[in-house]
Amino acid sequence: MFHFLSGIPRLIFLTAPLAFLLLHAYIIYAPALMIALFVLPHMIHASLTNSKIQGKYRHSFWSEIYETVLAWYIAPPTLVALINPHKGKFNVTAKGGLVEEEYVDWVISRPYIFLVLLNLVGVAVGIWCYFYGPPTEMLTVVVSMVWVFYNLIVLGGAVAVSVESKQVRRSNRVEMTMPAAIAREDGHLFSCTVQDFSDGGLGIKINGQAQILEGQKVNLLLKRGQQEYVFPTQVARVMGNEVGLKLMPLTTQQHIDFVQCTFARADTWALWQDSYPEDKPLESLLDILKLGFRGYRHLAEFAPSSVKGIFRVLTSLVSWVVSFIPRRPERSETAQPSDQALAQQ
Repeated sequence: MFHFLSGIPRLIFLTAPLAFLLLHAYIIYAPALMIALFVLPHMIHASLTNSKIQGKYRHSFWSEIYETVLAWYIAPPTLVALINPHKGKFNVTAKGGLVEEEYVDWVISRPYIFLVLLNLVGVAVGIWCYFYGPPTEMLTVVVSMVWVFYNLIVLGGAVAVSVESKQVRRSNRVEMTMPAAIAREDGHLFSCTVQDFSDGGLGIKINGQAQILEGQKVNLLLKRGQQEYVFPTQVARVMGNEVGLKLMPLTTQQHIDFVQCTFARADTWALWQDSYPEDKPLESLLDILKLGFRGYRHLAEFAPSSVKGIFRVLTSLVSWVVSFIPRRPERSETAQPSDQALAQQ
């Protein structure tokens, strides 16, 4: 029940280190080293335990992005619902629309941009306090700065979520592998494999060679159990053996049969979930770092011209610093036989 109020502690977590950096207020009256020794082992142990138990279904650190994105927008309505249950309301997002060009939703990302700017001010004040503040508070400043940088990474991921990607399909597609067949109007039958499907069409790969033209009408044959169903389709695109099919207008019964053959199959979602790799905490952390940097890069790309230069300088500086991180050299395949020959000698 209290999990619905998680937006409030998440917002507190994103601003807690600023209490010391900006207001010089101790939210925890204890030495910084003692706090780090108490908190860090707990966080590492919790992450490793969750990865071990839920690694097949959830990846580490991604819940941080999820909760941060929701925090600002679920905190007020859940709090209002707790105080006055009849006061709250919610809107349903529109479905089936298209996005012609990629853009940043500045309205929905406004709270996170504000938090980013607030944390950047905390970074600037923290640097000043480190060099010119009391020496006894130096370690506290370092711990607070590390906390702020972590929040900036998570907030960068939240900003990246606000980027609306170009969407040319009205229905999302689900990847799967299912045998099928297509029949031309002249009676020729070709076996194929369904690679993905949606409520409006399918992507198939023809086994062998087939004369299929774009715009041609074909019948798709799908099998469920011992029963076979036929659906009228039209070829939307042809790329070698890969063909995109668009469903023609279906009757109510045909639409029910199509759902039974695709979305309602017992193995559809099991195979779809098995296709995801198992969690590796360090790789997940690296993915979060990349996502956070991508969010700031999108801000630099879509920002107004008056502030675009500032973002470009900051992203270029971060890219320059990241370039000094050691990389593991890749061994070429041609070098392996020579190494084996030397070992034999």
